[in-house]
Amino acid sequence: MKAREEKIENCRPQLAASAGEINKVCAALSVTLKEISKSEPEEDVHHGLMKTAAEARKLFYEKISRALVSMECPQEFTADSLPRFNERISKAMDIIADAMKSHGRYVRAVFGKRYSEFEFHLRKLHELTTQTQSTLVRIIGEIKAIDGVISEISAYQQICEGVEKTRENIASLQDSVRKIENDINEKTAQLAGLKKSPEFKRARESIEELEKLRLEISNMLDTAKGLISEFNRPFRKLEKMVNEGRCQMIPEIQRVLKKSINEPLEVISSEENLTNFDRLLQETVELAKSNKINLDRREIKNLESAANSLPLKLRSIKNNLTRLEEAVEVKKTESESPVLDQATKLENLIKSLEQERVKLLEEIRELELKTKLMLDELASKRNNLQKLAAEVLGTKVEITS
Repeated sequence: MKAREEKIENCRPQLAASAGEINKVCAALSVTLKEISKSEPEEDVHHGLMKTAAEARKLFYEKISRALVSMECPQEFTADSLPRFNERISKAMDIIADAMKSHGRYVRAVFGKRYSEFEFHLRKLHELTTQTQSTLVRIIGEIKAIDGVISEISAYQQICEGVEKTRENIASLQDSVRKIENDINEKTAQLAGLKKSPEFKRARESIEELEKLRLEISNMLDTAKGLISEFNRPFRKLEKMVNEGRCQMIPEIQRVLKKSINEPLEVISSEENLTNFDRLLQETVELAKSNKINLDRREIKNLESAANSLPLKLRSIKNNLTRLEEAVEVKKTESESPVLDQATKLENLIKSLEQERVKLLEEIRELELKTKLMLDELASKRNNLQKLAAEVLGTKVEITS
């Protein structure tokens, strides 16, 4: 922005003159500081004071030398270099003030004449830096104010671009919604025609029957599992006896014992397993009656009853499962109709299109709200920008967009 460059250009001669004066005084201070570092005491001084003053002079010299070097003026005054120069002056003067406070009295006491000359130049530096910093603060503030106007203009332009871009996005999304709605209407009509066909109705009836059969199978399996698991406690006691060698059992019965505990449905998976399970029940009853398995009377009674009836029940369940599984295979074949796949694909497609449509409508709603907020912000920024420009630049700014 032209006003910014003009502001910096106009301040350069004044700042260059101030910097030159500061450099001169710093040079004079450096010379005096070196003389103090090399000078001898002006009169006899107590050994202890001399030792303290010498150490103080060393620290005094190091701190102030560092401060004077850090106060180096910039080669060119720019918007970026002005704040850094101001900060360097502040830090350097703080270091000098600390050195004067911490070590000055000892240096003055022993090297008074040179120290007085140093103080003279230091007062001059303090006056110059105070004036220069006052000018720097004023100029930095004015540049910041101009930068504020520039930033507001940039923000205003970005919002204008945002409004235009958002309106374009809304138009594009609305066009997409119209295309999706046409697709939904077309696919919905196709699905309705498909569902009216005799083939679809037959396939649906087969699926419903298939679901009933599978539910019946699941219930039967749960029943079988429950009947076998009911004897988990005596079976575990028997397994422990076998593992500890307190009971001999042939491998076939031992295997079905393990299945009864861990995988009860394996018992009805084959006729061999059922036969061995029957034998397992008989052996368990005998062991329980002879008190080799510690069970109460009720448990023994249940075992005896199960030994008589449970194998028959399990065989009946196994036979029914076989019949039902055969019926499932038949219904499965009847239900595997291409028309069902077509209907499912159409339903999924319509659902997906509906979801996309809802998503796009929500995006449009959000963008319309965003546009309204941006337009409100533009109106507010336009008024504020005109006022700010008049205050900072002293001129009226017309905003046309």
